[in-house]
Parts: sequence; C-alpha cells; structure tokens
Amino acid sequence: MKNKIEITFFSLLLLCTSCSSIYRFSVDIQEPAKVTLPVYAQNVLILDNTVTQPEDMGIERKFDGEPVIQGGGLSLALDTMVWFAIDEITVVFDESNFFNTIAVYRKPVRNDTEWFSQVELSPELQSELYENEKFNTLLVIDRLLFTFKQDVIRSPNNISSYWFNDIRADGIITCSMYCLGKEKPVTTFSISDSMFYRRAFFNHSITNFKKIPEFVLSNLSYMLGNQVAKRFTPTWKTVDRSFFLGYNSRMQEASGFAANSKWALAEAIWNTELGKKEKPVVKAKISFNLSVANEMQDKFQTALEWAEKAKNYLSNTDAKDYKNEKEIIDKYISDLEIRIKNNLLLDEQWGKE
Repeated sequence: MKNKIEITFFSLLLLCTSCSSIYRFSVDIQEPAKVTLPVYAQNVLILDNTVTQPEDMGIERKFDGEPVIQGGGLSLALDTMVWFAIDEITVVFDESNFFNTIAVYRKPVRNDTEWFSQVELSPELQSELYENEKFNTLLVIDRLLFTFKQDVIRSPNNISSYWFNDIRADGIITCSMYCLGKEKPVTTFSISDSMFYRRAFFNHSITNFKKIPEFVLSNLSYMLGNQVAKRFTPTWKTVDRSFFLGYNSRMQEASGFAANSKWALAEAIWNTELGKKEKPVVKAKISFNLSVANEMQDKFQTALEWAEKAKNYLSNTDAKDYKNEKEIIDKYISDLEIRIKNNLLLDEQWGKE
C-alpha cells in the first residue's frame, strides 16, 4: 500500500515576529478516513439500490412564470444520475490506492416503486454477492433524491430575445457499507449538497430545459459521489509549518539544510547550538526547530517532546515580550497531538501493526 506520509514544499515566506525571523512552508499530510472499515475490507462492489424519484416530485420548472409541461423531449433523465455518483466513487477509490479491487454491480437490485424508502440488502443477496462475485465489501447507494427549481425569465428591460436561466438544485445521497461477516451495515449515512446556475441567453430552446438541467444534476451527482468516496479513504491536507531562523553562521547553515529538506543535517546543527545557548527564549526557538525537524522525519512522539521543551523554556521568559512565539508553539503542540492521534488511526486503517 502507499506510504501514508508525503511531504511537499511549495512556498517560502520570511516573516518578522517579535524580532524573530520565521521560515514558513507547507506540507501535505494524510488524514484518516472518517469511517474505519475492517482491515480485510479490500474488495469493494458498488451497487445501485435506489428507485428513481418521479419527475413530478420535487422538480419545479417554469418558463416566463408558467409551468413547463413534461414530455416532448423535456423530461429529465433522473434515472441516470446515480451512475454519475457511482462513476465518481469508483474514480476516487481507484486513485486512493486504498482498496485492492473496485467494481460496479450493473444488475438492478430493486424492482419496487417506493422511491422515497430505504431498503437494506437481504442476507441472502449479501451471501450471493460475497460468494459468487468474490467481494468482501458492498457499498450500496440506497437513495439519490433531488429538489430542483428552474425559472426561465424574461430580462428586466423586456427585450423579448433576452432571458435568464436561473436554477437551484439540492441533492441528498444515502449510502450503506456492508462487510463480510456482518449482516447489518457497518455504517449508513446521508450527504447533501447544492448547486446553482444562472446565465443569460438570447434564444430559449430545448438546451435550456433539457441539456442544462441535466448538466447541473449530473455535476451535483458527481459532487455527492466524491464526498461519499472520501468518507472511506484517507485524504491529503495541506498544512502550514515553520521554524525560527538564527543570525549566526551555524544557524543559517541549519536553516539552509532545512529549507532543502535535509532535516537530519539541520537537526544535528540545532542540537549542537542548543547546548551553547543560555537564554531561555533562544533555547525555546531551537527546541521548536528540533520539534519540526523530527516531525518532518516522521518521528512524531519525539517532535512532541521537543515542542513541550520549547514551551517550558518560554515559560521562563516574560510572556508579554514573546506572545507570538508562545502562540506559535502552543498551536504547534495542538497540531502535533492531533497528528499523532490521526496516525494511530491511519495505521489501523492501512493495516499496519
């Protein structure tokens, strides 16, 4: 599986704070999935367990104040929207490298007309899918529902050929995840989102009542599918980090190493310099730097210990004079504590002992 820690530097800013120069940079860190699945849940089959909502439920379209009559080529293909969500889930799962196998079950699961209801998979169907399809995890789309309001209105200055197509679409998707050996879903949840579209045009046509509405609904379905997939996969987040610069040659040398990701070399110099310093605030800054250097080398517990030492050194100074330094160190300690907890959960999710 892919390593869960990846570092990317892409910005540099020199900043003066309480007579201290700070080197700021950004890193990408991995955060755990919101849902922790059993480690064996590696072969995922995605199923459509929805019933398409009727177009006369939750869909309101008007042209110049009058309702748009369905039919005549203007009916919306609501039955296809779930496949846009499923396609996006498949893409996100595949790009995450978190699962071994991802596939889509193309057969209809339900044959009823209760479009608003949510129906769990029967134990018999689950067993059939596990045994015959060779999967151990089932991601089931239970419902995909929309409210859709479209107004095609004449321009305020009453120019007959100038119109506004004004659309708001709200969607909600409900999903369940089943795992082999568990008859009930390990999780069931709903996600909602909205999409807006407003554009002027000169000639109203079938494009405005068919292609554009379906474009809005399909994109909203993609958005919902993306959010579903990210519930089950670790994600990457860009965060800010920094270290204090020094003015003597050795501290500048260490900063140069750190700026070029040579953290072990920077750490060695900062360790040496720490032993030479006496002022608590200077020792606090170097300890903070050592904390960052250890985090960048994936030594998170050691990083937290150095950050705590930096806080202790700073407590022996006048807090009013070093308020910004104190805030930087306190926030970093909080960030490290969260990252340590997240990494424990990531290890569990990736199956690392």
